[in-house]
Amino acid sequence: MNRPPSKPTRAPLRTCLPLAFAALTWLSPAVSTGQDFATRSAARKLGEEGIALFDKGQYAEALEKFNLADQLVPAPTLGLRAARSLVKLGRLVEATERYLAVTRMDLSRTQVTPAFRKAQADALKEREELLPLIPSLTIEVTGPLGDGITVYVDGTQIPLALLGQKRPIDPGQHEVEVRRGETKVKKKVDLVVKQTEKVVLMLPPLPKPKPPEPDPFWRTIAWVGIGVGAGGMVAFGVTGGLALSKEQELTTKCPNRTCQPEFHADADFFDALRYATTAGLVVGVVGLGVGVPLLIAGPTEKPKKDEKKASGITWTPVLGIGTAGVRGTF
Repeated sequence: MNRPPSKPTRAPLRTCLPLAFAALTWLSPAVSTGQDFATRSAARKLGEEGIALFDKGQYAEALEKFNLADQLVPAPTLGLRAARSLVKLGRLVEATERYLAVTRMDLSRTQVTPAFRKAQADALKEREELLPLIPSLTIEVTGPLGDGITVYVDGTQIPLALLGQKRPIDPGQHEVEVRRGETKVKKKVDLVVKQTEKVVLMLPPLPKPKPPEPDPFWRTIAWVGIGVGAGGMVAFGVTGGLALSKEQELTTKCPNRTCQPEFHADADFFDALRYATTAGLVVGVVGLGVGVPLLIAGPTEKPKKDEKKASGITWTPVLGIGTAGVRGTF
């Protein structure tokens, strides 16, 4: 009795996946030069593990497996699956770049299989479908910029050339920050697919400049001059008072400014007081004449090392008959 031929049984889909993946990632001997069988076998195993993780929805782990396999044995099929994992993770901008890298892979040295060609065609198609979905963010900064600014998106610095330009960005919540010295201005924005958003960050006015710190050297010289001058004026007052008192005493003892021998010592003491009074006056005028101008109009900021020679500022006390002061050159 003749039996009708039985229909061939089909292997389960999950059983076929490793075989299909092995066919997709097999490279020609030209590309495999320098790659031993163990390396290609490890890459194939990593790819199979990535497929299993992707099917379970574990996209981050799947992406790691596909990246490792692609590093060992680059293939369009591995890059395509890595790009799809990035899409599932919401990393759309990175996914478009990965798709683009797949389309640009040079297959001239490989065994150009239909699977490789299809992977590149799928990458091109999926990238074109993905591009319109990516949100864009325009960042503008207003206010005084001071000595310069830096702009960050999610903690990563971006080129200032992108300010005012549409910048592709993944959907989700993002933080934009601008820094000017110690000043920071932040804003958060939540984006969805296809959204175009503009963020304006306004910097506050620049802080008032701090007054220059006085040069301790010149301030010390000023206060020393004032101290010496004050001491001279005190001496002038004391000795001057004694001299006036002694002069009145000698007026009665020495009429017509002629003193008897017994009053010569008193006359010498009066002359010493006159000289001390004059000296105190001169010291007081010179000290105050040097100290006060230096304290009021002297250099208030200590020059830098490389500016000392260039500044050319000098201060010289001036003392003469009936004059006292300071002379400066600039």
